[in-house]
Amino acid sequence: MKTVRLGIAGLGTVAQGVLDILASNQQLIATRSGIDLQVTRVASRTPKPDVNLAGAQFSTQLADLYADEQIDMVVELIGGEDVAYEFIQAALAAGKPVITANKAVIAAHGNTLLSHNAAPLRFEAAVAGAIPIIQAIQHGLVANRFEHVVGIINGTCNYILTAMQEQGAAFADALATAQELGYAEADPTFDIQGIDAAHKLAILLGLAFDSPFNFADIYIEGITEVTSADIQYADELGYHIKHLGLARLTDTGLEARVHPTLIPKSQLLASVNDVLNAVLVKSDAAGNTMYSGPGAGGAATASAVLSDVIGLACQLPQQDTPRSVDASAVRVLPIEDIRSAYYLRIPTKDEPGVFAQVANALSSHGISIEAAIQKEPRAGQDLVSIVILTQVVQEAEMAAAMTQVQSLPQVQGSIARIRVETLD
Repeated sequence: MKTVRLGIAGLGTVAQGVLDILASNQQLIATRSGIDLQVTRVASRTPKPDVNLAGAQFSTQLADLYADEQIDMVVELIGGEDVAYEFIQAALAAGKPVITANKAVIAAHGNTLLSHNAAPLRFEAAVAGAIPIIQAIQHGLVANRFEHVVGIINGTCNYILTAMQEQGAAFADALATAQELGYAEADPTFDIQGIDAAHKLAILLGLAFDSPFNFADIYIEGITEVTSADIQYADELGYHIKHLGLARLTDTGLEARVHPTLIPKSQLLASVNDVLNAVLVKSDAAGNTMYSGPGAGGAATASAVLSDVIGLACQLPQQDTPRSVDASAVRVLPIEDIRSAYYLRIPTKDEPGVFAQVANALSSHGISIEAAIQKEPRAGQDLVSIVILTQVVQEAEMAAAMTQVQSLPQVQGSIARIRVETLD
């Protein structure tokens, strides 16, 4: 039996989840892995006397963790970016292996941190909570070339869109409920604007396509402009709207984008609801594989943290090799160059010939219509929505077409545009 002494940085929900799992399952872990995990020291800027540290020493100085020669491995769970980055960097420089759940740090600084070989760094818990997606990409599917990695990787957005789909709730009401239930922060900006999902996609993209982590490469849209009307029209057309992170290798380069997306109801991802996450991976040998489960929460994330701890503990004192990337191997496409089908909701005056003018404007840019809905206006209203699904077209052409359609005098208000993916 190998004893591994842990130092935990932070004492929030995930850190408490780690302590709880060890309190309940320490013997089970030891039996299965041959590793006796012991939390030796906990450091946090804010003491929490009500949390049971199971005999571990407490400190308000994070540096005490990597300065302690008795500690074999450091777990970073303090959150944020700058302080966490400095802490991880210092711990690695001190020769301490680090396990982190910090997606923002890996997305922004992972290249720097992984280029040093003083000690290993693991970050399974940084993406999709309890889902072992990083292990799947790095180990389970290591013999494959990846075609795309597509995921519902933010539980807050998925909960809101599910509530809008199933309850007919408006966006603001669904967000308020998510906040009441603890699924959304008081300031939900990182979630609903797509930033959280983009951090995670930057990590998945880098691992799947052997490229550097680069958050700036990701095109980002949130879900704040999705309306109940869009949800309803998508449903009539046979689709659900999900907030997806998508990395796809094409003949011209690599697509890297986060945005609301119509996907067919028949697609498994369309049935992943509430706060669950899911990642669909398509590779040359294994084909389509999908991974689903809780994407957040103390226990789920703590499970992924301990998976990294145990996996790394089984390898010690073996040294990692630095991560190999080729920054020039794949060009990340600007959003203007990607190709997609589109959902359009165009508010227009209820006048004869309007649909024909819209169709002509699209046709002048080489855009074909796949399906359309045009309903009679309600009593007392003189506006009607023209809803169109297009065939696949380059984004730049769609943008030009939308400028032309928007300029039509019959068009009243902003056009809603959402990309469509069949994930074939």
